Amino acid sequence: MHCRPSTVGAARPRRRRWFAASTALALALLSVPALAAAQAARAHPRVIVLGFDGIDPKLVQQYMDQGQLPHLKALALAGTFSPLGTTTPAESPVSWATFATGQNPGQHGIFDFLHRKPGTYYPEIALAEEITQPLLPDKRVRLALCAAAGAAVFLVAFLVLRLMRARARTAAPLAGALAALACVVAVVALLRWVPYELPSARSTRGGIPFWERLSPAGVRCTVIDAPVTFPAPQGVAGLHLTTGLGTPDLRQTWGYWTLFSSASFDKPFSETGGNLVHVVMNGGHGTTEIRGPRNFLAERDAQGSRPEIPVPMTIERTGPQSLRLTVQGQRIDLGAGQWSDWVHLTFRLNPLVKLIGMTRFKLMATEPEFRLYQEPLNWDPHHLPPTVHISTPHELASDLARRYGLRETIGWTEATNPLKDDAIDIDTFLQDLEFSLRNRERVIMGELARADWDLFVGVFLETDRMQHMMYRFIDPQHPFYDAQLAAKYGDRIPWVYQQMDRIVGQVVAQHVDDQTLLLVVSDHGFHSFRRGVSLNTWLVRNGFMTLRGLSAEANYQKLEDLFDPEGRFFKNVDWSRTQAFCLGLGSIYVNLRQRERNGAVSQSDYESVRSSIIDKLMQLRDPQFPDLPVVHEVKRREEVFHGARVPLAADLFVGFNDGYRVSWQTAAGGIPPEVFEDNRNNWSGDHCSVAPEISSGIFFCNRVLPDRPRHIQDVAATVLAAYGAAVPAELDGTPLTHPSP
Repeated sequence: MHCRPSTVGAARPRRRRWFAASTALALALLSVPALAAAQAARAHPRVIVLGFDGIDPKLVQQYMDQGQLPHLKALALAGTFSPLGTTTPAESPVSWATFATGQNPGQHGIFDFLHRKPGTYYPEIALAEEITQPLLPDKRVRLALCAAAGAAVFLVAFLVLRLMRARARTAAPLAGALAALACVVAVVALLRWVPYELPSARSTRGGIPFWERLSPAGVRCTVIDAPVTFPAPQGVAGLHLTTGLGTPDLRQTWGYWTLFSSASFDKPFSETGGNLVHVVMNGGHGTTEIRGPRNFLAERDAQGSRPEIPVPMTIERTGPQSLRLTVQGQRIDLGAGQWSDWVHLTFRLNPLVKLIGMTRFKLMATEPEFRLYQEPLNWDPHHLPPTVHISTPHELASDLARRYGLRETIGWTEATNPLKDDAIDIDTFLQDLEFSLRNRERVIMGELARADWDLFVGVFLETDRMQHMMYRFIDPQHPFYDAQLAAKYGDRIPWVYQQMDRIVGQVVAQHVDDQTLLLVVSDHGFHSFRRGVSLNTWLVRNGFMTLRGLSAEANYQKLEDLFDPEGRFFKNVDWSRTQAFCLGLGSIYVNLRQRERNGAVSQSDYESVRSSIIDKLMQLRDPQFPDLPVVHEVKRREEVFHGARVPLAADLFVGFNDGYRVSWQTAAGGIPPEVFEDNRNNWSGDHCSVAPEISSGIFFCNRVLPDRPRHIQDVAATVLAAYGAAVPAELDGTPLTHPSP
């Protein structure tokens, strides 16, 4: 018997195939917008630039050869590795400004951490200048606001009273009385307590960073902790940026730290601008205060200074190894060796205006006397004044704090100066540096992972700070070398290089593909700082500077003297008989007539004075090492710079040989008795005032590039070329992806 096959079973597979085909078509159609969005998101190439301050090519090569930097070695083998020429002088703000703008210092105008204020012999911070921004400058505007406040109070009060069934003839007088009171309060508040203007800052760096050239073209740029970017530019579409080196603390310095102790101090002041506070304890209790910012709303005193805003603090011994701090209602219990969390402090300028900062404490010791370290006052990212721009957009700093937690907001985050002054110990410095490194890495890696960028720039500064303070432990020839301490801390510089290697390896593994250009750079190299050279003393000895007195005490300077323009600075110099002077880190100025306030050198003698200084400096020998030249080169400013800002530069730039650096007293404007001195200080490594020709940084790239000399001024042009952008004629650099021009 034959049965007709059923059509039901055949229909089901056909329906399933039709359904599957329809579903696939629908998914394909739905995916078109997603694919378009993905392509749009990658409409621009991806470039990652990682900066590591102070990484030295010789040490990189040594550690790669020893197998300590496997990721960097792999990058070098697959791509490109070479030294990266640095600027004159080889200083971080100068080099990073050139990195960002692609221009030499004669164009961007940053020649040193400090420069001579034109028309004076007084130095000033070279990276930014203080300005003011109007808030409500017109009294008529303020009175109009008061009237508006009164009208608003009257309207609201009248409506509320009417809703409460009050008669109009009753409600109107009551509302009028409230409005009048509101006007009085508003008048008092606006006229007395609301400032007419607010302090702000303006960058003194010229030029346009490459990320600001690319953002208007639709390139999404994320820049984390780039030096010499404070204050952050506002209103740049597509740019997310946090400022780095050059960002001041709440006191408008680069890092005003404090050491509290129940013991008396051997010296009454800190050479690096910190604060030494002796706390008298009675029965286990003591009172002191935290020095806050200056009150810009207060009247100036006879010396032209405004009063500080102190915050009272009590210190109580709670045990043989513990203290309790009480400040503004906050209780902080610390055991020996323990760091506090962030402590938020409010500084009231008047009943309406306040500044909010944050700091951390470490109880370093308790016996026989306590030693309590306080970090500089950082800006609280959640309570930034409207004119303090540490990020762009302005609210980015707060957004990052919410995403990754609080971190330091000043430019120089590591405790180098307190260690230089022996206010803290080495372990405290290392803990603080590792804290900063973790914070910075968390933000940089977190923002990389968001993938909402086309160009990403992230800069790490801890590599530089570690070498400044730990170099004596890898240099047995250093005068402050200690074999026992070297056995304990001699691995710290290799360690920070290994952290760089780990970070680069993680970035390559997670964020670099065949379509991504990766650049790893440093701004300069590093050297052992064994001997200091007091250039002002040398100028005196060689007849280029004349003093009214030779007292060492009278000519000794400390860093805080930089902020006292009419005080001790160059106090005993006879300018009528002085041909040249040194300011900053190896910058020599000729005391030229019609340029300097008390110029003594005529224009006709200008070149002969410079030539004489150069000739004699090139002959300078150290009595301890008479066969070795101290100075590698001395450059005239026009030999190394070009551009509109060359007249702001010093006349001569001294470049020392390896092992030498301008002395601390010269950097602070002092004139000590001797030209040479051993550097018996924790700050034992440096690059400032060392000849740029022997202070190159590093350059890595994940692509094989043409073999040519490479300079930090080429980085900006290289990134612009990666996006197909024309390299502006005003840039001094050329793309490293091209052969030498």
